Amino acid sequence: MKRFFDPSKEVLTPVQLVCSITKRPYDDLILPERAIILFSQGDLGRILAHIEHSRMDAWYPFRTIYKTKGKGTIFTKSVIGGPNIAAIVEEFSCFGVKEFIMWGYCGGINRNLKFGDVILTRGAIREDGVSYHYLEDSEREIVYSSWVDKWQGPAYEAGFLDGIVWSSDAIYRETEKKIIKYSKEGILAVEMEVSSFYSVCSYRGLKGIAFLVVSDIFTEEKWIPGFHEERFKKGIKKIMEFILKKGIV
Repeated sequence: MKRFFDPSKEVLTPVQLVCSITKRPYDDLILPERAIILFSQGDLGRILAHIEHSRMDAWYPFRTIYKTKGKGTIFTKSVIGGPNIAAIVEEFSCFGVKEFIMWGYCGGINRNLKFGDVILTRGAIREDGVSYHYLEDSEREIVYSSWVDKWQGPAYEAGFLDGIVWSSDAIYRETEKKIIKYSKEGILAVEMEVSSFYSVCSYRGLKGIAFLVVSDIFTEEKWIPGFHEERFKKGIKKIMEFILKKGIV
């Protein structure tokens, strides 16, 4: 793959863009230390129903951010895909966020996985585009979270799994040969954001951890959706309770 990393200084910064679009001074846009990022509006609504919160109007409508009352945590929704999660991490970190928790979804490629299983994601195979703008090492095929040790104990107690996933930008090019190959290598699942997410966190010196719920299953022959299965719904409830208990500071 062609590498895009360039160590020279970027011309456009998140502070410039955010202040320009919102028409707000920097001090009006300050954020707390921790951000929790989701991809489903339904999930966001359900979790906000359990906490006191307010919308941060200075950011709206550029980003819709909710701050927990009396706490140092914000919630926001990202559009699916690596470039979108990368942009949010870049922007939020420039205004004070140092810790990022991502709640996403994945397709299981390990035959032992079931709908609703929750994965603490140690790292991701880099088949995205974003990571190659952030990481110089062309031999580094997997990017890891530097924050996983903090979460391993609580995740184990919650009954979560622990492993590596495969990040791909091409949802309709998750091919038979790759599914067989990565499954044999012990890779648990495929998704679209973790490699980009961890690469930005690594480059910027930020803490980031991704939790993924298995929403569908891939075999070498077929795709099996589980979005309406009871086990999947229980997995959503499980990760939501975990975030409410362990994720908010």
